[in-house]
Amino acid sequence: MTVARKNAGRLAGWLRWLWPLGLLLIAWLIAPLRAGATYPGMPCTAQADTVFSLASYTLLFLPTAAVLLWLSRRLIPAALRRGLFAWVAGLSAVAVGIGIVFLSFAGVSADRRPFRTSEQTVSCPDLGAGLQAMHCWRDGSTLEMNAYGQRPLDLGGVQSMARALRATKQDAALYEAFITDTTDRSIVDYSNARLFVLQRPGLTDFSDLCLSEHQAKLREVQSHRVGFYRYSARQSPPVDAFFLQDTAGTGEVGYEVIDYLHGQATLPYVRPVDLRPDESAYLDRVTAAVAALNQDLDRETQSPSPPGALAGMQADFQRITADLVSAPERLREYRDGRVKRFLENYDLILTAEESAARGQSGQAIHSSAYEDHRRFFYQEARVARLIGYLYLQQPNTPFTDDELSTVNWAVF
Repeated sequence: MTVARKNAGRLAGWLRWLWPLGLLLIAWLIAPLRAGATYPGMPCTAQADTVFSLASYTLLFLPTAAVLLWLSRRLIPAALRRGLFAWVAGLSAVAVGIGIVFLSFAGVSADRRPFRTSEQTVSCPDLGAGLQAMHCWRDGSTLEMNAYGQRPLDLGGVQSMARALRATKQDAALYEAFITDTTDRSIVDYSNARLFVLQRPGLTDFSDLCLSEHQAKLREVQSHRVGFYRYSARQSPPVDAFFLQDTAGTGEVGYEVIDYLHGQATLPYVRPVDLRPDESAYLDRVTAAVAALNQDLDRETQSPSPPGALAGMQADFQRITADLVSAPERLREYRDGRVKRFLENYDLILTAEESAARGQSGQAIHSSAYEDHRRFFYQEARVARLIGYLYLQQPNTPFTDDELSTVNWAVF
């Protein structure tokens, strides 16, 4: 009996000193569950996130355990011996609070690393138009929603879907609503902000460790997206438009666009069914040309610029200007409209760079032209074909750069 009491007393003594380890064990169990919820269907990324969480919990456990033992082994017993029951209750509440804070935030180094989103789940609105809101987030002044819906088969359906999504927008710097064709949680639980982090592995602590998995998840989510609505009054230029995605047999992506900033115009940024080979070839030439000019401009504006950058910029501009003069008949309005404005603005930038190279001041004209370039033309290589399609499908329409910039800033 004496041996049993001694062993029981020894066990109780060990428990009084080691009981905070139970808190660490609970934290270790929480880490993989939280990582799995954060990255559904991505075992590599979830495992990497779990490692950071476990390390964070373990590191922060040491001072937490010291404080808890100081409270439970020193302060609370001393208060009991003196009959200070209010102090006992208060100190016990402090100990419980420390445990709760530890379990909630000990993984802060893993969950809130630089460039990670701070999004919080919020309640979703009722949409109508056959749409079902699946998951909604808030991240600072950005609101985002993933909704399930069938692809509309006619213009009336497109407009109905667009109105339903637009009616839910709130006062936010950026509001986005993405339509998917599935209710799979591993798809609809991904916000666009988190996908951006996944496609930029340098923004995460595990770099390219899970890059192939990131890219696969990105392709999987995007393959289920039917369209999206985007609203932002604060970016330049502002966006208030709905985009219904269209993928041609060649894999080329286009969009039906309802642009609320320009009289609710329906802009068919889709591949025309009657696109001719010579027209397709011209649009390819425009795409390659503006990509080359943008690369030349990037090199020239480096500090310091590489040797020969200005000469290359001049030579490419002269060659491309001559090459794009010859255009198929149906694309001559495109050549004389958007392409001409792009080249004229670029010519201003080139003139300013030449003046600067001669030691003359061209800052005023350079600033204005470069600002217009970034505002209207910087993404031109990615949208040249889409804009060309618009000219083909709506001939004799004098599109402004402000109208055409909607696809630059919203689609991409």
